[in-house]
Amino acid sequence: MPRGPIALLLASASPARLATLRAAGVDPEVRVSRVDEDQVVAAAQASLGEALAAGDVALLLARAKAEDVAAALDAEGDDAADLVLGCDSVLELDGEVHGKPADATEAIARWHRMRGGAGTLHTGHWLVDRRDPAEGGSGGLVGGTASTVVHFADLAD
Repeated sequence: MPRGPIALLLASASPARLATLRAAGVDPEVRVSRVDEDQVVAAAQASLGEALAAGDVALLLARAKAEDVAAALDAEGDDAADLVLGCDSVLELDGEVHGKPADATEAIARWHRMRGGAGTLHTGHWLVDRRDPAEGGSGGLVGGTASTVVHFADLAD
């Protein structure tokens, strides 16, 4: 018996990610993870004994978000979402990794630092397939990172 459409759940609070998916004809449900990003990165770096590369940070956080939401759905017995997609982006400027600015002051300082320059935006994606393999699912996990150089205009204050 054929299954209905696959239900995708986006484990991200990003309005831009949701808009991108909708523009592509995908209208996922959204559930934001409870992941403490700083703690996840710190734990991984402590385990490795060294700082993570920017692309690795993006993938690590995407995975943590997807797996957190998938685990919460499993704990609740909620089988409405077949696939859970976690995403995260970090900006690498002069070898330093930057996530979302904490506040307006930090955002303004970052704009000053970026203007007229370039950085690399790393975006991680992690997909959890919650479907039963007996029903066509893989029950698997897959992830990857894409990176692109971003050039910033030389904006005046």
